Parts: sequence; C-alpha cells; structure tokens
Amino acid sequence: MTLANRKQPRSSQRSRRKIRSALSACSAVAFAVAIVAGLAAACRQPAPRGAPPPRLGFSSAAFEKQRDLEQRFRSSVSAEELGTFHAMVTREPHMAGTDGSRDVAEYIRGALAAAGLNVEVIEYQAYLSFPTTVAVDIVAPIAQRLRVTEPASAIDRDTQNPRLGPGFVAYSASGDVTAPVVYVNYGLPDDYAQLAARNVDVRGKLVIARYGHSHRAVKLHTAEHAGAAGILIYSDPADDGFVRGETWPKGYWRTHDQIQRGNAKYSWFWHGDPLTPGVAAVQDAVRQDPAQAPTLPRIPAAVLSWGEARKILERLDGVPVPPGFQGGLPITYRVGGGAVRARLRVQMDNGLRTIRDVVARVPGARQADREVILGTHHDAWTFGGVDPGTGTAALVELARTLGALRRGGWQPQRTITLAFWDAEEFGLIGSTEYAEDRLRALRDGAICYINTDLYMNGPLDAGGTPSLRDFLVEVTLDIPDGSGTLYDGWRGEKDLKSLGSGADFVPFQDFVGLPTLSIEFNATGGYTYGPYHSNYDTRFFVEQVADPGFQRGAQLVRVLGTTALRLGESQILPFRFSHYARRLAELIDTASTWGFGEDGRRTFQVDLTSAKDAIARVAAQANIVERRIDDRLAAPLGDDVPASNTRRVNDALARLEQRLLDDNQQWYRHVIYGWNIYSLYDGQPFPGLAEAIRVRDADRARKEVGRIVAALNRLSDGMREISELMS
Repeated sequence: MTLANRKQPRSSQRSRRKIRSALSACSAVAFAVAIVAGLAAACRQPAPRGAPPPRLGFSSAAFEKQRDLEQRFRSSVSAEELGTFHAMVTREPHMAGTDGSRDVAEYIRGALAAAGLNVEVIEYQAYLSFPTTVAVDIVAPIAQRLRVTEPASAIDRDTQNPRLGPGFVAYSASGDVTAPVVYVNYGLPDDYAQLAARNVDVRGKLVIARYGHSHRAVKLHTAEHAGAAGILIYSDPADDGFVRGETWPKGYWRTHDQIQRGNAKYSWFWHGDPLTPGVAAVQDAVRQDPAQAPTLPRIPAAVLSWGEARKILERLDGVPVPPGFQGGLPITYRVGGGAVRARLRVQMDNGLRTIRDVVARVPGARQADREVILGTHHDAWTFGGVDPGTGTAALVELARTLGALRRGGWQPQRTITLAFWDAEEFGLIGSTEYAEDRLRALRDGAICYINTDLYMNGPLDAGGTPSLRDFLVEVTLDIPDGSGTLYDGWRGEKDLKSLGSGADFVPFQDFVGLPTLSIEFNATGGYTYGPYHSNYDTRFFVEQVADPGFQRGAQLVRVLGTTALRLGESQILPFRFSHYARRLAELIDTASTWGFGEDGRRTFQVDLTSAKDAIARVAAQANIVERRIDDRLAAPLGDDVPASNTRRVNDALARLEQRLLDDNQQWYRHVIYGWNIYSLYDGQPFPGLAEAIRVRDADRARKEVGRIVAALNRLSDGMREISELMS
C-alpha cells in the first residue's frame, strides 16, 4: 500500500502516493477519511496481474512471499486450540508467589516446548504482599461486620473453590484503625480540596473512596498525605455496575457482591519490585528497607463491594456532597458528619517470594541476535479468566502456530520471542525485573516490544509508539474481519493512543526505550469489566460473555502473529518518523494550553518555541529518511535489498526511540511519554513539563523544555546519520 512499484501504471502509482499521503500527513480524523478515499481510488486502477500491493519494509516481490507466509499462518490459527489452552491456564487460582502460579508457569513451559520453541524459565525473588487479616466493621451508630469476601455462585463452580481468599489491597500497611468515616468521592487531590473548602477535615478519619479516575495507589497516597488514618475503596455502580449496563452473568458490569482486588504500590517512583529500583531482584540483590521504601503505603486499606459499601454510605450524616460526588446508588450521598464510625483491621504478610518468567524463542536465521518480543502475563489475582487468561492463551496459541511453521521448514530472519511475565498484578514485577536484568542486551538487540494483557469481544484497542502507526494500519488492512477488515473496527480515530501504565509495556517503553505496541480487543472502552480482579473472573465469564467460542481470541492471535512476522521478516524496518513528528507537533500544541485556567486566562507562562523548532527539524529529517528507504525498496534491486549497510540502517532505525530517553533520570527515562497518575493508566505527554506546570515551577519548566529539545535534537541527529548511510 505504501511503496511505488515501477512496473505499475503511473495512475496506480499516483493512487498509492495518495494513500501514503493519508498515512503520513493527515490529522487523526482526516486520516480515516483520506485512507478510505485513497483505497477506493487505488482499487479503480488496473494492477499487474498477480502483483500484491507493497507494504512498508518490503519490495513488491519480497512482500509477495511474505503475504503467502502470513496467509498460511492466519489460516492455521485455531479457536478450539486456544480454548483448550485457556482451560489449562485458568483451572486454579494462581497469584504470583503461590503454588498455583508455579503450576501455571510449568504448564506454559511445557506447552511452549511441545510447540518446538526454545524455552527458558527465569526466576527472581520479589517482595510480595498477602493478607493475613482483613476486617471492616461499622461500630456506630450500629454494630455490623461488613463482608470482605465474595459469596460463591451456584452457576459458576469456580467461585466455590476453597483456595479463594478475601478481597485485599496488596502492599497496604498493617494497622488497626477506629474512626469516623468521611466520603471523599474518587479520593483525588481536587476532591479533598473541595471538602476542605467546606471545612471537612479528614485528618485521623477513615475515608471511603470509589474506584475510578486513578489507580488505587493514588487514592492511598492522597489519603495518606491528607492525614487520613485509613481508606476503604469500593466500586460504585455509576462507574462499574448497573448504571453502565447489564451486569454479570449476562453482561460486562459489576454486581453488588463483586470486589476489585489490586496492588497499591506507589509505582510512579519506579515499577517492578518495590525494593530494588533499576536492578534485577535476584537472590543477592541490594534491597531497600521496606520501612523506608517510598513505594510502600503507610496507612491500611481494604476493598469492598458496593453492596457492602452501601451499608456505610446510606448511614452517613452531614451535608450533601459537592457537585460530581454523587454516585449511582439510589441514596443521597453525604460527606459524613461523625455519626458513622468504623473499624478497619489489616495485617499483611510481606516478604520475598519466587516468581517465574517463561520466555520462548523462535531463533532468527540471519539475525538471531535481533528480536521482536511479544509479552503477556500469567499470574492472576484469582482464576484470571479474562485478566490475563485470554491474553495468556492467545500467546500460547501463537506459539503453537509459529512452532508448526518452524517444523514445516520456516525460520524468521530475526528472532521472535514470546514472554509470559509473572507478578504483573503486583506492579509489573516480572517484566520489569527482566528488563532491568537484561537492559544492555535489550537496547542492543530488541527491535520492538508488543504487549497484550487481555481481550474481550469488542473492537481493536491499540496504543504505542507513533513510529509504528502506519505499519499497524497496514497490518489491520490485511486481516479480514467480518465483512471488512480489522482496520474497519479499530476503536477511535485510527491512531495509536499514548501508553501510560497498567501493563507490561511500561518497562520496555519508559526504562529500556524500545518501540512499543499494545494490541488488545476491548468491549467496555476502558480497563475495567464487572469481574475484573474478582473471584468471578473465571472461564465461565469468558465462555458466557467475554468471548463465547474464543473466536475473538483467534483474531487477536492473527493480528499479533502478523505483526510479529512482518517485523521479523521485513527487509528494512517499517518505522515512520514523519508521523511521529506530526504527533509531536500535536502534543506540543496541547502542552501550550496547560498554562491556562478553566476560565481561559493564562496562569503560567512557558516558552515552547525551541521545542517547536526541534520538532520541525525532526520532521525534515524523517521525510528524507523515508524517501530514501522507499526509493531503495522500489529500485530494480529492491527485491534483493543489498545487505552491505542495511543491517546498520535497521539497527539505527530500531535505536531511534532510545534517543528520546534521558538516562540522568532514575527509572522513568522517556522524555516524551510517561504516566498521568491522575487519569488511571493514560499516557502523559512530556511528563516532566506537565508536572512542572502543575506545581507552578517556572525554573523547572524551563529545564524540562531544555530536556525535550535535547531529546528531539538527538532524534533528528540519529535520522541524519541514517540518511547518510543510505545516500
């Protein structure tokens, strides 16, 4: 779709240039329109009989062979096999650090070995957190024990498993607190500010907050700094329940009994093991004292279903809540005037436990030391029916199909690696420890990291590095889906969302600096669904609601595999930095609005002229590089691209993302992308600058602009070096 073929009629070449223009020059909204128009125009032109449309990274003849390989791969994907794998990885509860997690890791190892892949199991000693005691009691105006467990269901036998435990917050502090209860909405800084403006004092109180709008760790941290003695978190039906739609067992939303577990590690300091920043958590690693580690909360926390939380909320006295605080329960939400008192008791068992990453490879034929990595995780809070059983099973099925191709005589040009991380639920520990352990090898040899955490029966939900947007568009256009293609059902505006946090792409994007993708299907439009992190996240829910027949899972395998095969086989890596430059320009325009208040008046001044100039230099160099790559692939020798300096070009292309890192930073090293902790898992462009503006620090803001300009200059210099290699 993107390369001009000299053997084609000029009219067809012009049509393909229109498509390239749509991929490269349009805004997100105009892009969707332009590409459809371009495709229609291309389809009206005669094409040489049997000639496939070329794709990024391939000459026409090379892609004809590639297309045959991809079609053979996609036709071999089996929903039935995927369902069998899913049954095995969800048959028992398997929290990281438990025997169940060890058993699942061993099953995955065996399945990968049976598929014919080269497998290794890598162990780390991670600091994990388990509950010994979790109890919540109303002590006034009545005495009532609240349930912190989930009742078993007669229609889902898995929920009756005796190994299932209570809902809990990993890394909660241990403590015993009896205090008046105050409702704090989502428990974010603005919520506390609104309460303070109404003379509501939370110091020494037990606060109750609803899930949503941020990670639970942000709610703990904010409560801790506000002086609260402890926190209860519940799922309000306005955010995740009957207000949103049909509830379990027929729909995607949470019932009054279902509890959301999770970790509360303060991962904005660093991800992974909470005691070993920047280094692998091996047996003899130097560890921080848990009592001093900034990643660990200092107040106790517990989680409740909305059915149990209602018993507190409906008894709260005091004034009605401020605007935006009202939830979905049919009661008048009140702040709490002291009439309701509750007792929270938490005792945690924290310590080092063995976790196991399972990593398998299909070695490359020509470049075994260059790898395309696909990852998911295998640990779960309970059974992990959707999270992560769907993603785990999909990657095992991908291993089976790649193994079959390998037995048939195929071998990729570059190594394809499949990784199954442990302890993701405790804060991306398995993936982060691996990235820290093998940092140099990854920076030298990894081409791309592709993550899939879970999927549901919904549209494509994709995020990642802008340099991979055009490439993924082409992949989705080539995969049939229903009466059209996968591209047609792509959620949103056919662009890659910025990746912030919440899944195992984080260490590879923010610490290693790899080009990164997240590819999933999402039915709810966000990172939640009713049984999420509950005892009800079982195979039953997947079979009844999330993916009956595992057909959507098979489609996920096809898109993941096609992506990996194309990256593994391309003659020249299909990165497009002209789109990256346009995305940077959009982001810097957005950043220019951060200094304005809600009334439209400027409240903070920052000069972004130098950053805009640097982006213009990136755009100019990107256009030169892409033109020379396209010319080389379209040349008469393009079908056999000379190897003299192509490897050097590919290595330089793969390393361009690393030029956007600032290694003077401790862990979050990416200058352009980070995590907005106050919007759940969303990506935050220019995270250092955003924080400087948020705290109104003019000197810090100037320094952050300097960091941005330096990173962009490194990027344009890198592209200039590539253009010289190709001249």
